[in-house]
Amino acid sequence: MTERIGRDSARGKPRLTDRLRPNERLGLPFLLLMVWIWVEYARPTNPLGIPLVISAILLGGWILNKDKHWSAQSTLLVAFLVVMALGVPLASNTFSAFWSLYSMATILVCIGLTMPSVVTSLGKVRLWIYTFVVVASYVGLWAVFHGGYGPAGAGGGQDENYVTAMVGMAFSFSYFSIFAAKRRITKILLACSLPVYLGAAIVADNPSRGGFLGLCAVFLYCLARSPRRAIGIVVIAVLIALVLPFAPAGYWDEIRSISDTDEGTADMRLEIWQIGLRMWGANPFLGVGPGNFRWMVGVYESDRQFEKYGRDLGASIIAHSLFIELVAELGTAGAVVFVLLLWQTFRMLGEVIRKGRAQPGLPAVTHDAAALRCYADAVIGAVVACLVNGAFLSLLYYSYLWLFVMLGSAIWQVSRSQVYAAETA
Repeated sequence: MTERIGRDSARGKPRLTDRLRPNERLGLPFLLLMVWIWVEYARPTNPLGIPLVISAILLGGWILNKDKHWSAQSTLLVAFLVVMALGVPLASNTFSAFWSLYSMATILVCIGLTMPSVVTSLGKVRLWIYTFVVVASYVGLWAVFHGGYGPAGAGGGQDENYVTAMVGMAFSFSYFSIFAAKRRITKILLACSLPVYLGAAIVADNPSRGGFLGLCAVFLYCLARSPRRAIGIVVIAVLIALVLPFAPAGYWDEIRSISDTDEGTADMRLEIWQIGLRMWGANPFLGVGPGNFRWMVGVYESDRQFEKYGRDLGASIIAHSLFIELVAELGTAGAVVFVLLLWQTFRMLGEVIRKGRAQPGLPAVTHDAAALRCYADAVIGAVVACLVNGAFLSLLYYSYLWLFVMLGSAIWQVSRSQVYAAETA
């Protein structure tokens, strides 16, 4: 008889029911989640409404599921949506605010809240990560042959900036998964995805300078947290040696220009960020409302900026920063919930990492615990990549960060279940 770890609602402790084994069915909800990930990140031209249908099915199944998994992150996701909802009636453009709330509610409730109840075992965590790696490899390989653009192009949110951000996040998953994999062929395939990611970032017609910083942050995190640091140094050094010779002429000139803030896109971003901070200063608690940054730019544009650009920037500019977008649109309330969500995620994943690290005087760490440690580090590395890239890109309403957070919650739940199972064996 197989076992799965559930939760004893009366005592607040895990209980033993039917635990998924590697040879058992994955279940319809999990398979639908994998399809959703593919459509969300591969971005086919015509998704045929598949994401919305899957979202509705997952939410309906979660509501009917008697064994729901709820964590601090779940509560904070709801709190974030509440902050967004409070800002809708106060927004200047309530239409944009409502649809921003609707799209985020679809991601956070239908996908985010249900994930810990769907990804309930180490095997499912592994398959979730492998699915993301496969999709990112597909997007990265496409970008290698299309000037850094993904299959959806700039109109579908896959220009060189967003593709570089995505492959930076995927790099963390592939790298740490190598140490968690048992089979040599799996390790080889994961290792082969790494040069694809670097290639997608380097061969872009207009290299992403923010994406370069994101990749550097991921490299440093991977080296610092690598289960085998010497191997990690060799892997990254070999990757750089293999890929950099293919960098197009002018690549490093473009990257070095990141310190030039007096002209071009860097100058424009600084001006936009000043406008965003004015929005926050004038609306400190709830901001100007979700999805309203672009509609309020003209209101908070200074006379000097109007003279500089010769026009009202309203309805033509986005924040180009997750953090500016956050405080400008959702104010201090949204920022506080956001910080708490990150802190709670890092705290929980830190607990998983400690359990998966061998310590003198304690029993040997099992392979499953060590694998969960690698996956926890992979999630943190991906979040780091998202945040660094988010300093220069409007990633607040993209699903990446929110799904990584809830994957972290699922990993923590699986880790606790393993500990309880070991204690009661």
